[in-house]
Amino acid sequence: MPSRIPVKTMHFFKFFTLFTFLLALYACSDQKSDKAEDALHPSFSELPEIFEESVQSSEQAVVPIKLSVADQEKAKKAPDGMIFIKGGCFLMGNDYTQEDEKPEHEVCLSDFYMDKYEVSQARWEKLMGFNPSKFIGPDLPVEQVNYENVKKFINKSGDSCRLPTEAEWEYAARGGAETRYFWGNMVNEKYTWYEENSNAKTHSVGSKSPNQYGLYDMMGNVWEWVDDWYEPYYKVRTKNNPTGPEIGGSKVVRGGSFDSSAGALRITNRVWLHPKNKVFPKVTTYGQIMNEIYNYIGFRCAKSIS
Repeated sequence: MPSRIPVKTMHFFKFFTLFTFLLALYACSDQKSDKAEDALHPSFSELPEIFEESVQSSEQAVVPIKLSVADQEKAKKAPDGMIFIKGGCFLMGNDYTQEDEKPEHEVCLSDFYMDKYEVSQARWEKLMGFNPSKFIGPDLPVEQVNYENVKKFINKSGDSCRLPTEAEWEYAARGGAETRYFWGNMVNEKYTWYEENSNAKTHSVGSKSPNQYGLYDMMGNVWEWVDDWYEPYYKVRTKNNPTGPEIGGSKVVRGGSFDSSAGALRITNRVWLHPKNKVFPKVTTYGQIMNEIYNYIGFRCAKSIS
């Protein structure tokens, strides 16, 4: 006669079978839930592909600006090393970043010429007889120059060089674009030397691709002096050919450098410096002063068209 299974053991097997069935059922439903969740929230391995699409969608083609026949004649008369910049109206500033970039306001500019490249060390040394730069090379941009040094260079240049106004600099840097950079809203190493690709040094002027006007290194490589006195926000005095406040304590510096973050390269970014100084503290996008300094400041020339 076969032995009987104890009642307690039978109850255990029933409970175990039921538990296994419920566990399997839960696993199936959990897999379906995971698939639905994955559709809404892709895994990190999938994010780069999606991110690349967003980057591409934020980019715009950097197409050279076309000139009329009359303007082509003006362009032919540009001084050696300069580019003709067709004047026009644009929105200057940025309402969505730092306070001193506000408010956005319309500015209208006359035609002018601007240096294709940042002033090189060879050009500086030929006129001034010395080279103040840390990174030495004839085709590298001159740096470690303060505003007063630049004014001496300009005085020796006669009427062939002046500093651009802040409005002229931003207008030329934009190349007609309304994005964060002249090429789009995401940093693109094709156009700029900055902290991620510069190897902590300056590079030969013109070694990256130009903007829509044919200007090189408007973002990165070295910061650039402009002629305006600094004020902590734009006081709109005139719409046409503004030159900033009549007096002040600091001059405006624009464009970022080889040791700048991507955020500091944005077209509308403004920093300021006493005319006798050539270094200033790094400041984050949120206004926090860092324990580092910027001391790689150069410039480029502009020239009015009569």
